[in-house]
Amino acid sequence: MKNSIIITTVAAIIISIALGVSLGSCVATRDSAKINKVEMGMTKSDIQNLLGTPLFKNANETGEEWGYRKLVGEIAGPESMIFVVTFDNDGKVIAYNSVKDHPYYHPY
Repeated sequence: MKNSIIITTVAAIIISIALGVSLGSCVATRDSAKINKVEMGMTKSDIQNLLGTPLFKNANETGEEWGYRKLVGEIAGPESMIFVVTFDNDGKVIAYNSVKDHPYYHPY
C-alpha cells in the first residue's frame, strides 16, 4: 500500500513536470489570439482595429509591410519577434509571417 502511494505521487510529479515543460515551450503571447485572427484579404483598417498601431510601416511600389512585436514564451523567458503583415497596393493582406529580425525595425 505504501509503495503504491509513493509510485502514484512520483508519477504525478513527473507528469506535472512534463506538462510544464511542454506548455512552456509553446507560443504564448498576450496577442496570440489576435494574431491568429489575421487572414488573407483583410484590409489595413481591419488589421489596425485588430492589432493596433504597428511598430513600423514600410512601403514600396508593390505594397506595404506593417510590423508588430510578438513575444514568444520559452522556458528561459520570452523572446521578442516581429509579426509582419504585407499588403498589396489595394491595401489587402497578401502575406503575414513572424520573423526574428526585420531590416526595417531596429529597437535602439
